[in-house]
Amino acid sequence: MQGYIIHTQNQKNEDLIVRILTKNEIKTLYRFYGARHSIVHIGRKIDFIQENNGIFMPKLRNVFHIGFNWEREEERLYIWQRFIGLLHQHLKDIYTIDQAYFEILDFGAQKLCAQNPKRVVLEMYAQILRYEGRKPTNMHCILCAQLLTNPPPLDFAPEELLLGRYNKPFSEKFNPSSDNPANNVQINVTRGFLGAHTECVYGEMFDYDKLQSFLESASTIELDDEEVQRAYQVLLLGL
Repeated sequence: MQGYIIHTQNQKNEDLIVRILTKNEIKTLYRFYGARHSIVHIGRKIDFIQENNGIFMPKLRNVFHIGFNWEREEERLYIWQRFIGLLHQHLKDIYTIDQAYFEILDFGAQKLCAQNPKRVVLEMYAQILRYEGRKPTNMHCILCAQLLTNPPPLDFAPEELLLGRYNKPFSEKFNPSSDNPANNVQINVTRGFLGAHTECVYGEMFDYDKLQSFLESASTIELDDEEVQRAYQVLLLGL
């Protein structure tokens, strides 16, 4: 049986409780002296046997590491492990899953050999959002509920206005500019890539059309390196 280790928990005597994402379920297994074995580490793809004894939780036995060349590169490994940790938190109370999650991890593990690791995990996240039906359309601002291609209504008073910190006239701040047409709207993005007006919510800023293209295609090809870095910061907020 094959799977990806998504979490390990230390026990006494260097034992480990290990959570493994397989094609159809997330298994929780016990590994005696697991802390002594470098194979049993978060993010690793392994082949293993589950041994049931009917008394305690099933044991993890005959572990074989299915390695990738990029695991020797510190940056790629670090970004992969951070994503796996976020995925574990997302699936923390789930035990039966669809094969799609395993396939998405396989997709990412193969692409990491040659591609920018931040782009790879962002594309994996976009695939998860699409599969779970959580892909935001970003048609409306999550705070004022107005179309993102229009400015927020005049009767909406964001915190900056209440504190008197605007550095531009109110009419200029809340009216579209000829330099910022509807097809080049800048929006702020929060966790889950939910969009909001820049006047409504503080977050990472993106071009509306580029963000929609990324979410629709699950490809970062239209994002430049700076935009990828900003998108990665949004990803780190959680899946």
